[in-house]
Amino acid sequence: MINIVNLKKKFGDNEILKGVNLKIEKGVTLVIIGRSGCGKSVLLKHIIGLLKPDEGSVFIGDADITKMSEKQIYNIRKQFGFLFQGAALFDSMNVEENIGLGLKENTELPKDEIAKIVSEKLEMVGLPNIQKMKPSDLSGGMKKRVSLARSLATNPEYILYDEPTTGLDPVMSDQIDELIKDLSEKLKVTSVVVTHDIFSVYDVADKVAMMHEGKIYFEGTPKELTETNDKLIRDFLNRTDKKL
Repeated sequence: MINIVNLKKKFGDNEILKGVNLKIEKGVTLVIIGRSGCGKSVLLKHIIGLLKPDEGSVFIGDADITKMSEKQIYNIRKQFGFLFQGAALFDSMNVEENIGLGLKENTELPKDEIAKIVSEKLEMVGLPNIQKMKPSDLSGGMKKRVSLARSLATNPEYILYDEPTTGLDPVMSDQIDELIKDLSEKLKVTSVVVTHDIFSVYDVADKVAMMHEGKIYFEGTPKELTETNDKLIRDFLNRTDKKL
């Protein structure tokens, strides 16, 4: 379980998180939605320890990572896969080197074993036999898939997705959503997806959390989200639908 308790964070005078409380059960896919600037990505970075809160706690299992040293957080972070918004591949490395980097740096596995794992993860994301390609040779959707394969290489317990469909056309967005759903079901990982894409909610979410003004405003199932009469939520969904 991931348990976030009264999390607060400000940058200068700008208060982003104003007391976030959220529990993410093991094996669940939670999608976090909300307007731009409401704190979604900031919350995600706290979950993996990339940011330290001003107040509050983030428990990964029984461990409060806000009280840990950087070395301790690094060890906890090995349980996570993180899909960055821009894929964050290293241009100087080919696909195989990008995916195998974490294994090379953090394990003593031989090269042939790392190569085998890379091949397996590429198969898993539907991109076999592209190990020698460079990121510059890949489409936006392929980069996302390679980044996801890299996230899977260490067999994480948790996968965090920061705007996984941003910049993709509707067909590719649907394919990424389907991949997130399939991986969650097959690997039984706990997934947290930050997105602006309301279709992703209906495609992949077991649970939904909507952020508003630095707090969790709504928690529930996708069905409960669509059936609510709450004016703020209805206005958000209607505006999102019109943009799409």
